[in-house]
Amino acid sequence: MSVNSEVSVPVTSTKYLIDDSASILSKIYEPDTALTCFCSPANWAKSNAAIHYVKKASDNFFQYQGVIENELFEQVKSLFSSTTHGDLLFEHIELMLLMFQELFEPKEIGLRILPCTYSLSPAFHFQNGIVKMMSTLGGSGERWVEKEFVKYHPLEKNQLAPAIKEPRECDINTLCNGDIALVKGKNWEDQEHNAVVCSSPVFDINESKLCIYIDYLN
Repeated sequence: MSVNSEVSVPVTSTKYLIDDSASILSKIYEPDTALTCFCSPANWAKSNAAIHYVKKASDNFFQYQGVIENELFEQVKSLFSSTTHGDLLFEHIELMLLMFQELFEPKEIGLRILPCTYSLSPAFHFQNGIVKMMSTLGGSGERWVEKEFVKYHPLEKNQLAPAIKEPRECDINTLCNGDIALVKGKNWEDQEHNAVVCSSPVFDINESKLCIYIDYLN
């Protein structure tokens, strides 16, 4: 079976919007928009605070599921209380949470704050869920590919969906250190065809990054 007969994509243009104004994030509600990105480059102090924290925290992942409330902010603040310029890391995540709350008014979120020294999910894949906010501090962030450049391997026997081929380097986009982006997932109503294809940040040897993800759960 050919990939084209298995995967049906509406013939519509898909937009990936990037701007240095935070207001760009609200355009994720536009039906033809798959990704919005607030370009907010991390300064030296914030970037180095993230690197320092990751080297100290190792694989001490912070994960939370529930409402956005004061107790959550206190937990996040305490993570960085002993880190030089840790207040900058807290303020970055606090801003993400406040913007997510303002945009979606979720009853429940999933928050992950991941100190990383290697790519957790290096293969390109469709985003699941409804919508995800993401940001990386300490180095380059999530990689993503526009829909028109996504190619598939032929279906194998008993395979329900085709695997995505590794994109050409020239077709890969990368979020910058400090950028805050929203990406649609396959469960955004009537927007399955606009789910973003992405992969975790890449890492050089001895590189440390703080990866932050907020998922809309309810």
